[in-house]
Amino acid sequence: MKLGKVIKLIGCFCAVTILLVGCNNSSKEEKDDASVKELTKIVVGIPQDIDSLDPHLSNATGTQEIMYNVFTGLFSPSSGGELVPEIAQNYTVNDDMTSYKFKLNQGIKFHDGSDLTSADVKYSLDRLCGNTGDQDKPLSSSYANVIDNVVAEDDYTVIVNLKQTDVAFLSKMTIAIIPENSGASQAENPVGAGPYKFKSYTPGVSIVLEKNKDYYISNQPHIDVAEFKIFSDMNTAVLSLSNGEINLMNITEDIIPQIPADRFTIVDYPMNTVQILGLNNDFQAFKNKKVREAINYAIDKDEIISMISPNAAKLGSNFSPVMSLYYQDGLENMYKTDTEKAKSLLKEADYENLKFTCKVASEYKLNVDAAQIIKQQLSKAGIDMQIEIIDWSTWLDDVYTNRNHEATIVGFTGKLDPDGILKRYVSDYSKNFINYNNTEYDNLISSAAKEVDNDKRIAYYKEAQKVLADDASSVFIMDPSNHVVVDNKIEGYVSYPINFIDLRTLKFK
Repeated sequence: MKLGKVIKLIGCFCAVTILLVGCNNSSKEEKDDASVKELTKIVVGIPQDIDSLDPHLSNATGTQEIMYNVFTGLFSPSSGGELVPEIAQNYTVNDDMTSYKFKLNQGIKFHDGSDLTSADVKYSLDRLCGNTGDQDKPLSSSYANVIDNVVAEDDYTVIVNLKQTDVAFLSKMTIAIIPENSGASQAENPVGAGPYKFKSYTPGVSIVLEKNKDYYISNQPHIDVAEFKIFSDMNTAVLSLSNGEINLMNITEDIIPQIPADRFTIVDYPMNTVQILGLNNDFQAFKNKKVREAINYAIDKDEIISMISPNAAKLGSNFSPVMSLYYQDGLENMYKTDTEKAKSLLKEADYENLKFTCKVASEYKLNVDAAQIIKQQLSKAGIDMQIEIIDWSTWLDDVYTNRNHEATIVGFTGKLDPDGILKRYVSDYSKNFINYNNTEYDNLISSAAKEVDNDKRIAYYKEAQKVLADDASSVFIMDPSNHVVVDNKIEGYVSYPINFIDLRTLKFK
């Protein structure tokens, strides 16, 4: 039997943990009652609206990075790319890794005051698999295709039996645990066991969280109220920063010069994100590999990076070098910019007058800027890429859900395990919105998920990256640098290899 308390997932994660410290020129004794009250609230600027308050229905990374503060799972991510126990105290697993027994921490309470027990864990996992009275269809194939059954052995012991070996299973256990039978109300009134409680949500405006005074980790969190204000227009956000209305916000490279250096600190670290020009492989022109290759040859990634995200890592497949253990290097220059070769390939494919539309969400300036540059680059090869700017909610509906697009530019956010990153291209995966279909690729990902020998598992994932690149499935551009503006009055900011605005350690100086 194997006993796990801390699981090292990625030995060479280049994530950075940053604690911001500084001096406060005025003593706390000099603050009047109004200023003290003001310092109990933090305001965070975000560029997009919430897609769903229900943690089992949310697909948007921008939502999840906020709601990690409301919900917690059996495990949670560390800043160094490890899984650490959260609701789970420890676990044991059988030799073929198909049966996990979790011992739960006692004394954890949900925001509604109820105790968190094995019944809640069973309900949450059963709900994801479509096996509850209020949810008869799977909410996620990542769980439904893997979990056979869940047994609540006693109040604080849960056994999860799998249909087959899934080496990435523990990384899936960061999923939110919610109170038994609460699924129907989560989208309106989310209840978890995280450090912050849901207080209110005004669509298009903000979401407000308040401190969970019963949080099971003592002395956390420190700030009473957190408001996430939605800014679809970056100019408005910058003005709010300058006026002192925002304490923390992600920004793009071009905004940095506008940030008052005497009042804010800029924190930089890799995103563990893959920015892609996603080509819908069901679009008639993109069914032809030569056309996809032509687009890859026509694009100059170095120019894109230098213009909108200097120092970003250039990519050649859907994987960031941040996850160095599984990363296949050497693919980033497979399609060295060659306009004449692009033209030749288009002629061979009988697509000399290629025209297509690329849908981009307006809230993500990095992607909009990349689209403008790519449009110009492709035009040199005779390719007409029309840009359709849409809002984020429309993008989620048209592109992500209904696959109603010819191409798109988006950032695929990182996960704690390579399976979650590379599964996006498996032919029958529900979120494979570029409609990539390659039997060899499917078999590699399937084999990796069942391989308990980590060296062999690494080899499968590296080979899968080669397949994506060789097949020119899309254009893999870069892992952008993340820039976070942090108010100098705040300390304790911690960065993660996944998108997570962790409020627990933040405090006013």
